[in-house]
Amino acid sequence: MTLKHTLEKTAYRIMDYLKGFTTRQDIYALEGRDACYNQKDHKEAGENANRLVLSNHEAFNDLDIGGVFEKVFAAVPRQYEKGKTSDREYMNDIFHNPVNDHDEIAQRQAAISELQGDEALWNQVLTVKSSLDVCLYDERFKSAVNGLKSLQDASNIVEFVLSIRKMREPVSKRLKHVKDLGARFDADERFREAEKFIRELYIPYGLGDVVADNMDYLNAISSVGSRREFYGGNRIILEATEKMITQEPFKQFINDEARALNLLKTMKAKLDIWHKEMFSFNLSGIKLETWGKNERKRYGDLMEYWLLLVNEAIYSRIPKLEIGDLSPALSFYLGAAALQRKWTADGFTVTTPAVLEKRKIKASIFGSCNTSLIERLSVDRIIRNDIISDRDHNLFVITGPNNGGKTTYIRQVGQMYWLAHLGMGLPADRVELSAIDAIFTSFNTEDNTSEGTGLYLTELKRISQFSRPVSGQPHMTPYSIVFFDEFANGTDHEESVKRTKIVLEYLSQKGVTAYFTTHKHEIADMVEAGELPGAVNLGAEVRRNGDSIDTTYRIIRNAKEKSYGHIQAEAMGITPESLRTYLLQEIAQEVYPIEDTRVEPVKKHEIH
Repeated sequence: MTLKHTLEKTAYRIMDYLKGFTTRQDIYALEGRDACYNQKDHKEAGENANRLVLSNHEAFNDLDIGGVFEKVFAAVPRQYEKGKTSDREYMNDIFHNPVNDHDEIAQRQAAISELQGDEALWNQVLTVKSSLDVCLYDERFKSAVNGLKSLQDASNIVEFVLSIRKMREPVSKRLKHVKDLGARFDADERFREAEKFIRELYIPYGLGDVVADNMDYLNAISSVGSRREFYGGNRIILEATEKMITQEPFKQFINDEARALNLLKTMKAKLDIWHKEMFSFNLSGIKLETWGKNERKRYGDLMEYWLLLVNEAIYSRIPKLEIGDLSPALSFYLGAAALQRKWTADGFTVTTPAVLEKRKIKASIFGSCNTSLIERLSVDRIIRNDIISDRDHNLFVITGPNNGGKTTYIRQVGQMYWLAHLGMGLPADRVELSAIDAIFTSFNTEDNTSEGTGLYLTELKRISQFSRPVSGQPHMTPYSIVFFDEFANGTDHEESVKRTKIVLEYLSQKGVTAYFTTHKHEIADMVEAGELPGAVNLGAEVRRNGDSIDTTYRIIRNAKEKSYGHIQAEAMGITPESLRTYLLQEIAQEVYPIEDTRVEPVKKHEIH
């Protein structure tokens, strides 16, 4: 064999050897399209545009969905501010964009239900999410010597995989994908080699902190304490390096270049010189501060080379990791499960709803509770109401007194639909409802002075948007649900009744499921007379108690209730006699003189 052939063979052997230390390019990611729901992708993809339940922008606040959102978000502890921001943005997007895709709803339901029912699994998944957040947001050693941050990142990945390993085998597909990701790492022999280094050398010796601290000590080397810390740190680095180069199973871990250059010997010799200089107390002419700054560059070069070899060995064994929105998605599942567990602990039944095909146009929800009340009242103080509708009975006119529960009820109906399309469990005994494509609300609002529109005109604008949407606005279909809270109160009674009838007739013809609170009893009479196909009267139950009334907050089907405004007014003293008495009392108390009023002179016995 010629010298040329010998050199070529040697070169090829070296190149082939070095290939074993090139960075892995393969990617480990969550498997399956449904592994983690990417809200942004689904909103931008044209073919998936109909997967979302659309709504007018006021609906979220009108139905008080924000209260549930805040509770779900707060239920999950987070270490990093960036993590909090990321989770909040993702969950805000989830809550503002419910879905009607049956498979997506089912996947969320399964994950949330499993976490709700197994607190040990909940804690294990929280540990996985927390360790993943460390991978995403840990900035330790960011400004330290080049290569140290990369080594710490590898350590974080190992801890993330370890957290998955400690997770029990889940049943739900979303959580199972996480476990499967961990199994891929466990089956990867080269990853296990890197993990062994991290867990047996890097972490036990605290190498990241030691290297970073030693670089800092060189800036304040004049104190004896700093010199001793520097010396101690170097002993740790030398001991770890000796194990890495000379002992099994790490002997073949790093490139042979380390042995060829006698790295361990060089480090020992160089550090020995530095240590002797640092502790030569009687040497004249040596200023340790200046010496430390001068040697910092040389020491930094040595540590950078050491880190280069270690990182090369690590990242030739660790595959790239892609996890998409896994961390905030886990945050949503964990938070929803925690809230539902709290509801259960407080005595409420939580039920996973059966979501039917949208053309069923049906809801059978028994014993449901308004989620806003759950946060304020104990279980024995909340009145449960049923929500029953089908394609022949889906236009509801609700009458009854103020503070009788009308608005609370329609808000409750909206919450049940909204949360069901988030994949959450509902505070109800039994739930079955059809998927919907949109939610519309028109609740009483203040006059819009910035646009120069009063209450009535604002309501008319909403009706126009619902019935004739322009591009980009949600479209109302027979599969939508609509909520009107005392529509058309901002105009005279005759016009209000007329316009209300027109709107209800339109909704009836379109087949939209709608809930409509009103004090206009002409509308309830119209429903009772059968003049509005699909319409049903609902009444906020009232019980007479002598001259007063007691509201029960129960919603009664096929019932009309009076507004009882006169009784409520009289109970609050809004009558001519009561108001005159209050006025005369103020005059008698000399709050102001009688001549400054329009009160006729009165006899003394009239003033009490």
